Amino acid sequence: MLNPAFIYISMWSLVLILYFFGLTTNLVSPSVVGLMIIFMNMLGILLLYLLLKNRKALSVVSLERAEYYIVVVRRFARVLLVVWILGTVFEVYYSGGVPLYWRLAGIDKLYTEFGVPSFHGVMNACYLQILSMMTYLLIKTRSRWLLVVVAMLLFWPVLMLGRGILLSGLIQIVCVSLLLTKISYKKIITLIVVLMMVVVIFGYLGDMRQTSNPFSYLVSGVSADVFEVLPSGFLWFYVYLTAGLSNFFHNIDIVSPAWSFSYSMSNMLPSIVRGFFGLDARNDLFTFVDNNLNTSTIYAGFVSDGGAFGGFVFVSLIQLVCCFIYNASLKGRPWGIFAYSVAFQILVFSIFYDMFFLLPTLFQFFICFALYVFANLHLGGRKKEMLQSA
Repeated sequence: MLNPAFIYISMWSLVLILYFFGLTTNLVSPSVVGLMIIFMNMLGILLLYLLLKNRKALSVVSLERAEYYIVVVRRFARVLLVVWILGTVFEVYYSGGVPLYWRLAGIDKLYTEFGVPSFHGVMNACYLQILSMMTYLLIKTRSRWLLVVVAMLLFWPVLMLGRGILLSGLIQIVCVSLLLTKISYKKIITLIVVLMMVVVIFGYLGDMRQTSNPFSYLVSGVSADVFEVLPSGFLWFYVYLTAGLSNFFHNIDIVSPAWSFSYSMSNMLPSIVRGFFGLDARNDLFTFVDNNLNTSTIYAGFVSDGGAFGGFVFVSLIQLVCCFIYNASLKGRPWGIFAYSVAFQILVFSIFYDMFFLLPTLFQFFICFALYVFANLHLGGRKKEMLQSA
């Protein structure tokens, strides 16, 4: 259930089903070429997973090794938490408060104005990895204090009115939890309940930022009647899940590729660097069906650089990396588990945006590598102490 093939195929199947319901006016007719690429990548990740699948079950970690991992993760997480807290305090001071306070106090500032450009992405990466690490420690130690810490951390995106970072955090928490525990009907029901709560909160925060649901103009007739009786978050989710696919279908047959890597890799440049050199913030050549809906799935930048074939190849490479990371997570080592929580997020958000080449995402992988180095240095120190005491 947690393997990359299942996640990718499930997410894209869900979006395609929702798309064919046609509940909003911005949805264009599906492109045959677009559908071929999607189905080829769905088949591709299934083949990659089966070819690379680790035939052994989840590695059983010895009690001594498990306790060692807990110590390492706890110490590393404390350092990372201090770094994040100091950085966040600086950002709050720099921004003159947090978006929720601005909203409640009637201050005329947008939530996008919070934080220091580029540095804010690094802080978000630290925040997400702290969440993953605290979840790991919570499951391993069953500490009530850590449950409080995780709950407090989840309140931070609410203060920022940052629904995207809240979703990312919840997705990584779910991934770590499912990797460390057995899946049961009770957990599936719990996940469904949590998902419904997230949908409602997502809509509430969105309406709070906009004063009302800005997508009401996209529904009419029977669709309007359907969304009228549902919480606002359901319209938000439906539009966000399907709008990217609509832009993809709208452009796949008409875009003229740049035959470069400029759009695929543009998100790797910090926003402060792009601003300094006056570079375009866009990472694709797409024209939007509706200018209010500017997402175009994971394919946008890759298709802009290499056409339909380029989109298929680039996405296949990302799927390959995710399969390798998943195999690493099955060894039970915390850095592999945390890295897959990031890959898991990339696969889930592929229906929306390219998260792989996003700088905060890559920085999360760097943090996982830093934990790996820290663990080995820590292990070396322990061995040295044992030799000296012998």
